[in-house]
Amino acid sequence: MRAWCFCVLLGLALNAGADSVAGFTASHIKMVNVVAPEWPEFTNKDGTGLYWDILRAVYEPAGIRVKPATAPWNRALKMVTEYRVYNAIVGETRDTGQPLIYPRYAIDVEYLSVVYPLRAGLSWKGLDTLKGKTVGWLKGYDVLPAAQRNFKLREFRTTAEGVQWLQQGKLDLLIDEWDAIQLALEEAGVGMDYFEVQDMPNGRDVYVAFAEGPVSEYLISEYNRRIPELVASGELQALYDKWQVGEIPAQVKAILGTVSAQ
Repeated sequence: MRAWCFCVLLGLALNAGADSVAGFTASHIKMVNVVAPEWPEFTNKDGTGLYWDILRAVYEPAGIRVKPATAPWNRALKMVTEYRVYNAIVGETRDTGQPLIYPRYAIDVEYLSVVYPLRAGLSWKGLDTLKGKTVGWLKGYDVLPAAQRNFKLREFRTTAEGVQWLQQGKLDLLIDEWDAIQLALEEAGVGMDYFEVQDMPNGRDVYVAFAEGPVSEYLISEYNRRIPELVASGELQALYDKWQVGEIPAQVKAILGTVSAQ
């Protein structure tokens, strides 16, 4: 516990020092610390995965080493926004209310899954299915803005907790990433034969989101500069092809047409 506190305090001191130094140059930035939950093929714990590869392609040509780490979502978010142990978190959406700043380009499109028990006898009609029901998603996810919620929302802290609530009848439907749902069901020893799974109708662009500060502003400018280069060279498409997961966001695909027209 003492070692963890020391690391947090050290991270705070380093970030405070970096943010307070006026006129720093890119030569001061040798490493970017990035955190995300462990998502298979996207952010593997061993440092492999689509997102880690994209970040290396962005930063390492500029002499900035990417240091990836994995942690559960809520803890990872706090490590970026409150404790400043990491420079950025991967997989955040815009307008979450968190003290984060974003690059111009998203890194992926996320389609969340909706799971509900077969015994409920629901007929899937898109978002209309949620009306009047008790719906659960991870705390802080903000899947749908408050103005669009015609249902009762219960936020859970872990997907495992959400699955437990679904089994206990405390939730009618659960919304989360499919990989997380599948893992939670497996760990609970529950088969998919008892559930129906549907995709949310609209995908959400997700980003690499950075802690506020001048260091992040430089890292974002480098990200914005490099993504069009990776699109034009075909390197970005090659990374998506390599991992066979994820989806290049429409705003990023549009870069190719812009580059070709120049």
